[in-house]
Amino acid sequence: MRVSQWAEIRRLFEIEKFSKRAIAERLNCSRKTVDQAIELDEAPSNKRYSKTRPTKLDQYKPRIQAIIQEYPQLSAVRVMEKISKSDGQFQGYTGGISQLKAYLRSIRPAKGRVYQDVTYASGEAIQIDWGDVGSIKIQNTVRRISVFVAVLCYSRMCYIEFTLSQRKSEFYRCTVNALKFFGGSPKKIIFDNLKAAVISGSGRTAVIHPEFLALCGHHCMEPIACTARDPESKGMVENTVRYVKHNALQGRDEELQNWNDYGYLAIQWRDAVANVRLHERFHQRPVDRFEVEKPALRALPALEFSTDEVILTEVRPIARIEFDGNRYSVPPKLARKTVLLRADATQLRIFYQGEQVAAHARCYGRRELIVDTQHQLEAFQMRRKVSASEIEKSFGAIGEEAREFYLQLTKLPVRTSVHLKRIMELLRLYGRESVVSAIKTALQYQTFDAAYVETLVHQDRRKRSLPSPTVVQPKRKELNDLELDAPDLSRYDRFTKDQDE
Repeated sequence: MRVSQWAEIRRLFEIEKFSKRAIAERLNCSRKTVDQAIELDEAPSNKRYSKTRPTKLDQYKPRIQAIIQEYPQLSAVRVMEKISKSDGQFQGYTGGISQLKAYLRSIRPAKGRVYQDVTYASGEAIQIDWGDVGSIKIQNTVRRISVFVAVLCYSRMCYIEFTLSQRKSEFYRCTVNALKFFGGSPKKIIFDNLKAAVISGSGRTAVIHPEFLALCGHHCMEPIACTARDPESKGMVENTVRYVKHNALQGRDEELQNWNDYGYLAIQWRDAVANVRLHERFHQRPVDRFEVEKPALRALPALEFSTDEVILTEVRPIARIEFDGNRYSVPPKLARKTVLLRADATQLRIFYQGEQVAAHARCYGRRELIVDTQHQLEAFQMRRKVSASEIEKSFGAIGEEAREFYLQLTKLPVRTSVHLKRIMELLRLYGRESVVSAIKTALQYQTFDAAYVETLVHQDRRKRSLPSPTVVQPKRKELNDLELDAPDLSRYDRFTKDQDE
């Protein structure tokens, strides 16, 4: 046991009044080590350097001290190179580097950062952070689960929310939800060096994301970015993230079967466990300290800050847009046009020229197709219109007589597409000459009907004694049920024998 470890254990136990278990978790040591440190009244001796047995390095120690005094940061390898060289007074060092490294640690101890215990006034600051807490299967895909944690620095009142991503919109949404839960905003907000809040740099040199600055300005909070790789500067929320992992989630596999279970757990654990526990430092419940802090929080603005994810996207030719790994339908008339997409936690809305044209429930699976039946119906109607247009174009290509027949047909209270399709089928069966002749006769007698044209074609063929065409019928299902005897292949043997035989 190191003296520094012994001293820290005694300080935490005697001054901070930490429990033995809390000390072991904080210093990452065993309970046995904590018990031994508390029982020792004097600092443990460092046995490694208290040996009186001489070593090969003893005669070189003054020379090493002189080297380190001149070059304090010189590595053990370079020091060994220097003392291994022989000169007129000393023979070169022939021992191992392990002894040298141990001695260098004793005369040049590693410099560690000294932390100051920071206290916060009521309503002064809030700390926020993410934590990775596993994964869950949703529909046909596996999604990572994150937990957003916010802690008021004075009362230690916490807010947690489970999410399926750490996207910028999710971060902003959770932050606003936390402020709504607390019923106000503090003066400062302390956060890690994450991309949703910091564009570049860290700490005092951090360049804050403009959208996050807008969120902070809306709630009159001062953004404070922590230095990179310095979790201790927001230790309250770091401890709460660990608390969520070890207390809220451990041993709950049977309770957390679907995504809705995580939402229920966040509320139940927050209100029934985390915020009503007796805090080991203050010996008060966070919910009781929050009653003192709440009046110091600034009231939330009347206009809520929008955290919707807003995207400009182009509609695909098949009247679909893509978002978060899924496809959503839009009215087919917007194909190949640019629309505005707004997504919140539960809904996805689509706008075109300032008007909402579609809305879908948000899907958290992957590779799913979410379709509105009204959009399907509109697409079907548009396809029918295109089909009718193509038929009219093909019919008009038959000749001047066909175009005149079509013009007269449109004046009648009938479905022109039905008549045109029937005449086009006659064209396929009997050829252009017979159909055009029948259309001329129909124009002569001012009778505009596909049945009349078909009758004229049949009459003409009977006069010329031409056979009726054979219409190929589709294969009937009952033909598949017929059972035939297997053929006797021996009947064909005679065709394989020589002519003489």
